[in-house]
Amino acid sequence: MPENPWFAIDEPDEDDFYEFSATELAFVEALRERTASWAAAGVEGLVGRSDERDSLVAYLDFCDPGLPLHLVDIGVHFYGDRVRGDRLHNQLYTLTDHPSSWALEATGTIEELAQQSADWFVSVLRKPVVLYVWLNRDRWAYAARFAFADTNQTICQVYNTDLAPPGQAEELAAAGHVHGKGWIQTVGLPAPTLYQHIRGDLSAAVLPPGIRAVTKRGPIGGIWYEGW
Repeated sequence: MPENPWFAIDEPDEDDFYEFSATELAFVEALRERTASWAAAGVEGLVGRSDERDSLVAYLDFCDPGLPLHLVDIGVHFYGDRVRGDRLHNQLYTLTDHPSSWALEATGTIEELAQQSADWFVSVLRKPVVLYVWLNRDRWAYAARFAFADTNQTICQVYNTDLAPPGQAEELAAAGHVHGKGWIQTVGLPAPTLYQHIRGDLSAAVLPPGIRAVTKRGPIGGIWYEGW
């Protein structure tokens, strides 16, 4: 296989051994040939197997170098004569239950599927990723949200009740902007105070009107969790 940093095989743990078939390895080789010239900071391309063990998974691991923080895994499941691509579960590498508007589904030969997957990965790398930040009294960052700014899809988020305006968390919960055991969904907040462009084509972003752009960020405390 070509020597490049993209789509290296992620070695499993000793208790989680798996092998790849000749067909799967041929797909990986074809995909690596088509991505050998890529250059993208803050992204790593890997190959593994989904937790369901029914398919090879080639995926991009997006990180925010400013924190550092793992943001999201985006990948394709290869089934021999077809591929499916979308956002992946961050531990199981399974596909999302609700496909994104930019999800991939294609059939064809190994070469055709490798090309379609590579083209799709390029389109994902171009998607604008921004960090939205909400300030209380224009001083304390009480919430933040990484999002694909072209489709307004949450990647991950944080909400700090201790720093938020009094009563806001209760209002958000009453309005249904909560998931599971109290995970506040920042899509229910008013317009963010500022944003920082993280990666991708910012010209494709649809930003809230009047939001302030920054190139540096202050401290953002709290536990980060996925968006739903």
